[in-house]
Amino acid sequence: MEHHHPTGEVRRGMSEKLRILIVDDDTTFLEDISFMLRDRYELGFAKSGAEALAAFRSVSWDAVLLDIDLGRGIDGFGVLDAMHAEEPDLPVFMVTRDTSSASAATAFKKGAVDYIDKRPDLADLERKITRALRERILERIARELSAGAGRAQGGMIGKSGPMVALRRAIVAAARSKGPVFVTGETGTGKELVAREFHRLAAPGKPFVAVNCAAFTKELIGSELFGHEKGAFTGAAERHVGKFELVADGVLFLDEITEIDSGSQAKLLRAVDQMEFERIGGGRSIRFRGRLIASSNRSVPEALKKGVLREDLYYRLNAFPVAVPPLRDRMEDIPLLARYFARRTARDLGMPTPELSAEMLRTLCGHDWPGNVRELERVVERLVGQGELIMPDELSAERPDASSTQDLLRLPYLEARETVMREFKQRYVRPVLASCGGNVAEAAARMGLSEWGLRKILLEIENSKQRQLRPSDTPGDAKDRLS
Repeated sequence: MEHHHPTGEVRRGMSEKLRILIVDDDTTFLEDISFMLRDRYELGFAKSGAEALAAFRSVSWDAVLLDIDLGRGIDGFGVLDAMHAEEPDLPVFMVTRDTSSASAATAFKKGAVDYIDKRPDLADLERKITRALRERILERIARELSAGAGRAQGGMIGKSGPMVALRRAIVAAARSKGPVFVTGETGTGKELVAREFHRLAAPGKPFVAVNCAAFTKELIGSELFGHEKGAFTGAAERHVGKFELVADGVLFLDEITEIDSGSQAKLLRAVDQMEFERIGGGRSIRFRGRLIASSNRSVPEALKKGVLREDLYYRLNAFPVAVPPLRDRMEDIPLLARYFARRTARDLGMPTPELSAEMLRTLCGHDWPGNVRELERVVERLVGQGELIMPDELSAERPDASSTQDLLRLPYLEARETVMREFKQRYVRPVLASCGGNVAEAAARMGLSEWGLRKILLEIENSKQRQLRPSDTPGDAKDRLS
């Protein structure tokens, strides 16, 4: 039996996993539960109430398994009260040998989402954790709606690995001091990233966004740095630019590659020296804010074409943040779709429609070249038309699907890998995503065992790795076939 980790230590894998804190003074139980969950989750451990609260405050946890009887000191219910005082929607499962109705009633009254015994069924525990996390996210969305959250907030919704990594990157960027450079395709939510960065890095201070593509090269300098009266024809009075207006807040320069090279040179000086001058003025003004820039272009291509100065890029790229496209976080599509459906129904004064499993699978099977913004428009249209009928462009056969004739032109291994990629894209991946990434639920929906689906996923991943390898020589391919 494996020994448990020191108190508060987190098991970290190569991929992003949900984090679970396990609190129990029973070493045998800690070892048993570690053996059961270590491949699925990042685990942290505590053996007393004091250790549990210290671990809780040091790391962000997705769920807690908490023993009621912790021996001396604060008991499990006391720990639960303290945790929920600081994080009210944290899912906490009470662990106990006493499954009496009295213990259950106390646990639920104090806000526990459920309770489990000392020998939990793994599949049942995983279902409970998944359900609790899903409900937590939906409750948070509902609070945002009732509080009048902005229409674009849906872009930051998600519990997938790429979104967890994105949130951590934003937190790290907010703690840094240098500029931040955000890249991502159109519709992924780069301004939402900038606003979240502002919330963390400069709360209560100004946030100023500039759409650089909206200004000509004659006007962008004045927009950014301002101008003095009489600086040029039509400058009838002094104009304060965004660098000055933002004060000690956050300045967001969206689509910075749309600025001409000459203006980029002036911007480089402002970023490098943290000071600027109004056009027509001779006095240097200190820039006291934080700068975050973005682009939807490929950075190497932009540098090659000269639409982004290399010196400016390296100065802005002190802390890079990449926003994932929606096709790389498909398990977030059901959450986003439900959010947009609920928000649209609220705006139209109608009941929130129920999105069927078939509809979610269809949504998860689309590539979404327009990303979250495209999904938002599709769901708004679905809800607004009063009946949930999928648009033709989503229910139609994928235009890039390989025909039989296409496959017959390929060698066996390449044809097999092509079919596996399309199988993943058209069936396995959408079903898994529509289940929020829950393998057990997806396997049940497919009519497979959980082990069988995991084997298929492993085969698909191996096929992907073979695709990434350098091309085989004909002899190598022949050897592997024999």
